[in-house]
Amino acid sequence: MSSKAFMPTKVRLSPALQKYPWLHVHRARMQGMVWDDLRIFLALGRHGTHAAASRLLGVDATTVGRRLAALETTLRVRLFERTPAGLVLTEAGRTLVPRAERIEAEVVHAERELGGADARLEGTVRLTAGDGLLTFLVVPRLAAFRERHPGIDLELVGETRELDVLRREADVALRLSRPRESSLIARRVGRYEYGIYAGQSYVDRRPPPRSLRDLAAHEWLTYDTSLDHIPEARWLREHAPRPRFALRTNRTVTLVAACASGHGLAILPTAFEAADPRLVRILPRTPLPTRDAWMVFHRDLRTNARVNALGAWLTELFAS
Repeated sequence: MSSKAFMPTKVRLSPALQKYPWLHVHRARMQGMVWDDLRIFLALGRHGTHAAASRLLGVDATTVGRRLAALETTLRVRLFERTPAGLVLTEAGRTLVPRAERIEAEVVHAERELGGADARLEGTVRLTAGDGLLTFLVVPRLAAFRERHPGIDLELVGETRELDVLRREADVALRLSRPRESSLIARRVGRYEYGIYAGQSYVDRRPPPRSLRDLAAHEWLTYDTSLDHIPEARWLREHAPRPRFALRTNRTVTLVAACASGHGLAILPTAFEAADPRLVRILPRTPLPTRDAWMVFHRDLRTNARVNALGAWLTELFAS
């Protein structure tokens, strides 16, 4: 037999491994790269801070930092640059993102397949919605849901941005626009009716508007400029050109509190009126825009008993 048969085979690294040698990791070290570390890596890459990632994942910021350090030690490379504005992916981090996202997609798909077949009304459902809807509509009536479904643990996440139900940041999202993604199911659960409101102290201090022509003479409270496209903001610009804004905010809870405290007029959902007895409806016969509320979830969860129970209750909530 030729001695060539006993010659060791040379291993040629692929172009990607030649460019990123840190990817050529010994199998024993790869065993240390667990899904939890990759999950934290993706949350940091998407949101840029330890605090935001910890809120999303439900762990403390110290744990986030420790797991990131463990992943960087396993891979022997730095994945983020620390800047005053937050974390920025390094070249190695950007290379890892699509690989981690493929693993994430498989994990989420497996969770949905197993969870979607579960017909028991037990377990956790994570609902994300605007802070105002959760504070003024969901939470005050939550006792009825808990009494009806004591085995379901409901997690409420109030975010100004829309959490991603595709990536399982939430199981169910309440949105005011219908999504276009083919993998998502959207069910209309109700409709937002809007009205013009002021605080009682504002009404006591100055005469309220008697017609639409009077609106421009008053101070207004509204959302920040990133939400100038929503129907109620467009309606205000149409009927009160160049309004005087006493306050602009990205939080509905802040908007309601400022209105109830007498700082100006605001357009609010009529369903929030009961949240504070200081709120006074102005021009109640004036028609304002309405918006449909959509319950959004991944199609893999369409047979999930917990999700369907939540959807039935949300529909009742908007109807009452």
